[in-house]
Amino acid sequence: MVIESAALTALYLHVPPQFQSTGEVMVATLAIENIDPTKLSIEESYAFAILKNLSVDQVNQLKEWLKLGKPGVIGPGTLTAFVQFCQQQGFDLSVSGVGAFKDTHRLNNTGLYQDVIGPQTAGVYFQEIVANKASAAADWNAAILAATESLRGMCTAEGPDGGNNACAWSLNRVLSKAGIAPLGDNPNYVPSLYEALQNGRGQAVSPADAKAGDLVIAFGEEHIGIGLDDGCSRVLSNSSSRALFGWESDTDFGDSYGGPSTIYRLVR
Repeated sequence: MVIESAALTALYLHVPPQFQSTGEVMVATLAIENIDPTKLSIEESYAFAILKNLSVDQVNQLKEWLKLGKPGVIGPGTLTAFVQFCQQQGFDLSVSGVGAFKDTHRLNNTGLYQDVIGPQTAGVYFQEIVANKASAAADWNAAILAATESLRGMCTAEGPDGGNNACAWSLNRVLSKAGIAPLGDNPNYVPSLYEALQNGRGQAVSPADAKAGDLVIAFGEEHIGIGLDDGCSRVLSNSSSRALFGWESDTDFGDSYGGPSTIYRLVR
């Protein structure tokens, strides 16, 4: 079985991830560090073939999603994390699995190309990963929105300070209802939730790209709510004065916090 042939490799693979001169242009390159292809399992070999046939930008995007450092470098840590990621995504990186993937996507799977992952096949895997990630995010947003509406009007007196400071507490009740793990090391403290979103649980989005079910953090991290519509122009959050999950406001909570809100999409 051939995992990769030199003729199919469109990237320069064994130079630092800076730039390589091609005469008239400078092409960003990938670096391979501490990986011996002869010692890889079949699954690792196929995962490696996908990575080394992607562009630097695509590999860096994957590494960002996986919270890995060293942009432009494929090393053992990147390969291990990517294999686990492919397993989570449901990709079968066995010989038969790769063959079936190529057949399903009508990629050349005959002769020298049979069961081979080259640049074209790697690109299709990347497209599938991006599509799966977007679909998962959409499913989570839908679950968060449904849980938000089902808990609208919930008494928050059981929360911190008798419901007076229960916005983060309320949001985590929504996530629990949606079947999603609690957010933040301190689930009752907005800055803790915000830190978790910044450190891998969320993805910042602009108001133009915001969707119903996104999380809206007030200026100064003083309050948090959940967007009810695309753009998050309507937000539901805890009402301190009423100890009730029932304050519907605009994106900036009626300018109650002195500045613009920040919007995050929960991704894990």
